Amino acid sequence: MIEEKVLASSVVLLRSCFREYYFRSTKTVEEPAKIEKREIGYTRFGQSGMVRHLSFGSIRELAAFLIKEVPSDVYCSNACYRFPTYAMQEKQWLGAEMIFDIDGKDLNLPCVPSHSYLLCVSCRASAPVQEGKKPYSCHSCGGQKAEVVSIPCGKCVESSKNEVRKLIAFLTGDLGINQDSIRVYFSGNNGFHIYIDDPAYSLLEPFARSDIVGYLSGMGLMAESIGVRKNNTGNLSIIKFPRGGIAYGWRNRIAQKLRIDAGSVIKLRNIVDQKGGYPSFKVELDRMAKEMGVRIDPQVTTDIHRVFRMPGTLNSKSGLSKVKCTDLDSFDPFLDACLLGDNKVSVKIKTPVKFKLRHKNYNISKETAELPAFAAIYLICKGLAEAY
Repeated sequence: MIEEKVLASSVVLLRSCFREYYFRSTKTVEEPAKIEKREIGYTRFGQSGMVRHLSFGSIRELAAFLIKEVPSDVYCSNACYRFPTYAMQEKQWLGAEMIFDIDGKDLNLPCVPSHSYLLCVSCRASAPVQEGKKPYSCHSCGGQKAEVVSIPCGKCVESSKNEVRKLIAFLTGDLGINQDSIRVYFSGNNGFHIYIDDPAYSLLEPFARSDIVGYLSGMGLMAESIGVRKNNTGNLSIIKFPRGGIAYGWRNRIAQKLRIDAGSVIKLRNIVDQKGGYPSFKVELDRMAKEMGVRIDPQVTTDIHRVFRMPGTLNSKSGLSKVKCTDLDSFDPFLDACLLGDNKVSVKIKTPVKFKLRHKNYNISKETAELPAFAAIYLICKGLAEAY
């Protein structure tokens, strides 16, 4: 949700619905391990900036705070500190969970324009995205700048799930992390957060986490690692498989993609020749690695002082909750994370809009509508409706 330029009536409704949620769902908010050593932060409806460097001694204390203050978003550090309320340079870092962020907006899916909307930066008027129409000009005030808001569809969710599955395969198969040490959460909007509960990773510095991200995404994969080498002129010199073989890790993935094994020297040579030699094969290898690697936000994983949305709290970009996915295959964010009430609310609709929540399809073309609170809040958080 855009924190500024929100109508007072919408803020009142948002705070009311969020307070009701925290009042009846105190047990839904998940207590972080060593909560007293975590930095807590939050944002407020209609205001910019984050209030940080807070600390709570128990989840009960935090729950009381949520009901009283009703923040728009609540965050918890991935790190533990000796003094979590101090300035960053004085906190004394004790370690940090390794967390991965898979965001649907980073997947560049072809379906996104069909369910995206433009919000005028000046007046907040909204209109559907029209492909090929440039430059933007607001139909209401003539403003030339807009923000894009997307309502994820089922294809978006499934694509994000596939990235999660791919990541888990890397973590368990390549890094040897136990499946029970991996927790998956829906972010509350358009993606997933993957937590690693393994003490071996909590003390890793940023550069080590960066190496892990590079491996998972397939960055810098060398042709030599699968046996393709070049001579000084850049032409193919020799095909020689590594002593360690090609049955593990990225070598195995590329081998399966190329349909080769340890005895396929001639076949691999023919593949490289068909691609046009070493330079062209290297370009194709980079393309395959990018396609087969996991699309994760590197800055999120390498940041050992980052604050993440707290599990069980509401996301002001959607009104949905950040919830744990115990069964990724059956998880439906538009049902399982849609936890606000269903009392009727009247809203002003800024633009014709389609969406689905709790197994019900909404196709709204009127200027006003009476909707269940969870649906009304969803549109208000997206900037596509206002309370009145």
